[in-house]
Amino acid sequence: METKISGGISFKNLFVICLILFSEISFSQIYEKPIYEIERDARAKNFESINADYKSDTNINVIYYKLHLNITYKPNFLIGDVNIKCKSLVNSLQVIFYDLSNNLIVDSVLSEKNNLPFSHSQNKIFIILINSVNQGQEISVNIFYHGTPVPTGYGSFVFGSHNGSEPAIWTLSEPFGSIDWFPCKNVPADKCDSSDVWLRCDDKLTAVSNGVLKELENHEDGTVTFKWHNSYPIVHYVISLAISNYAQYNSYFKYSANDSMPVYNYIYPENLNNLKTQLDKTNQMLELFSQKFGLYPFIKEKYGHVEFGRIAGMEHQTISSMGVFNDNIMAHELTHQWFGDKITCKNWENIWLNEGFATFGEAIYNESVHGRTGYNEFIKFRMSDARNAVGSIYVQDVNSINEIFNGNRSYAKGCVVLHMLRGVVGDSPFFRILRTYSSDTSIAYKTAVTDDFQEIAERVHGLDLDYFFQQWIYGENYPKYNVSWVVESINSSQYRTSINIFQDINTDPSYFAMPLPIKIVTQRGDTTFIVFNNLQNQTFDFILNSKPVNFKIDPDNWVLKTVRGEDIIPVNFILEQNYPNPFNPSTNISYQLGKPSFIRIKVYDVLGQEIAVLKNENQREGNYTVEFNASFSEGKSLSSGIYFYKLEAHDSDDNNLLFSQTKKMILIK
Repeated sequence: METKISGGISFKNLFVICLILFSEISFSQIYEKPIYEIERDARAKNFESINADYKSDTNINVIYYKLHLNITYKPNFLIGDVNIKCKSLVNSLQVIFYDLSNNLIVDSVLSEKNNLPFSHSQNKIFIILINSVNQGQEISVNIFYHGTPVPTGYGSFVFGSHNGSEPAIWTLSEPFGSIDWFPCKNVPADKCDSSDVWLRCDDKLTAVSNGVLKELENHEDGTVTFKWHNSYPIVHYVISLAISNYAQYNSYFKYSANDSMPVYNYIYPENLNNLKTQLDKTNQMLELFSQKFGLYPFIKEKYGHVEFGRIAGMEHQTISSMGVFNDNIMAHELTHQWFGDKITCKNWENIWLNEGFATFGEAIYNESVHGRTGYNEFIKFRMSDARNAVGSIYVQDVNSINEIFNGNRSYAKGCVVLHMLRGVVGDSPFFRILRTYSSDTSIAYKTAVTDDFQEIAERVHGLDLDYFFQQWIYGENYPKYNVSWVVESINSSQYRTSINIFQDINTDPSYFAMPLPIKIVTQRGDTTFIVFNNLQNQTFDFILNSKPVNFKIDPDNWVLKTVRGEDIIPVNFILEQNYPNPFNPSTNISYQLGKPSFIRIKVYDVLGQEIAVLKNENQREGNYTVEFNASFSEGKSLSSGIYFYKLEAHDSDDNNLLFSQTKKMILIK
């Protein structure tokens, strides 16, 4: 049976034409998977997955999208007119194709008012041009279509609701879902130069998209068209829409003495009052990240959040879609505006350039709010996840969606790599690297691969970092150190300490090369040395003017690793500041005991009344952490306010007081 298509050409004949015209074309395969920046959305439903075996038209380069969409709710329906401009990358180009789900019906394809023959199958629209075009020539087509989008992935286009029955229409297209609602070239390597999204909907609703709202056009039928324009390069999967009865909450990011940028928040009305305090943190984040990464990249337009129906977040350019609001996810999505939106990974093998960087943005925000303790705690948890990563950060099996977007590897280990690079090069050079990477004209507002980031890191730092990137991005696992030491007396005042480091054999690399800090505890104090461990079995000698008591490999946790054989004995009593602080509902209290002691840790309110006893027992010397949960203190929940925790350590033999200290903590509900 032979099916006719528009223009009177049969699909069979068109297939033959395409086969001839495309016989010299090499298609690149891109494999993608939807992702939500809340990282581990435990409540995510297992939506239908999309075939990862995906090909795009490598003969064209898209330069512009204009989406003109009429969207109705009950009935759920979309009518689309999408203009796509592209340039030919080859001579004598006769047939092009774009990607669009078969669930939508294509009515016609026009170019300069001429109807073009087309076929729509296998989620692609093959279009025959009136005249062949040569390399560099522009092709402009309008694709008219209609239908009800069918969500794929984690919900590429959803007709939903909130607060019972209020409409909530939204998109989340990364990475394949764009084709469920508009025709496009569905690969991350091809960013267009600019875009427009015009959304027509019921005039009781607000339609939100990327860039700047240029115009509102009211219609006699009770609808209104929101005309959004984005003037920056943009990758297709961060083109977005969200439509609902939003309440708007605005502020301004003042980035210089005379200039400011609007920060717009579109929130479901029933949630706005509870979210205002959290949303107010956005300007602080914008200021912080502009200092660390360079000025916010879309400063001529806006930043903001639009609430949508997923318990997650997505870094849509200039307007992150959010279903949950907390510090980490807000910092994560905002960091993506630099790393993911301004600079987009060129292919999915290099997804860590998006997700590892955004996760590291969370660490930077924690450092700014909670100090170095907050940063260290965040990194500690990411390291715990990273130790579970299997395979290299550079994704080897791009046929597997789960491999590409592996949380332990692309997020956690990618973040830890940046933390380790910070340790290798130092704070000031590290942030110069990030700012240079963000602003380099060869990749800014374009795409990048790991080699681009490595080249910039080496240029800024001034030293060869190939060993670092080769083992951490293209290698797998992490070093497992076995350590031992020998101390000998040289004379009455000097000692030689020999520390041996023996690495377990790894797969690739067989062992790791890293600068390693080593802290040696002596009777007179601590001394830290930095050695370069680049052999599987290596011994380092140190001459000391005081008798060594113990040692610690990488005491500040700069390297992803495990260590066997060291046994630091603390020589002091220390009570740390609780983390996080402020907290809700639980916080951790860490402390160090310099000798075996009977300890008590108690919590008091501002009136000095005892609230809880956290510890009341003998403990050996060492490092400890105890949790305080305000939700279950003495069987009742505590109110917001200031509380105090006190550590007392008594000698186990004679009950003499060895140490006593009290610190303040704040509970905020």
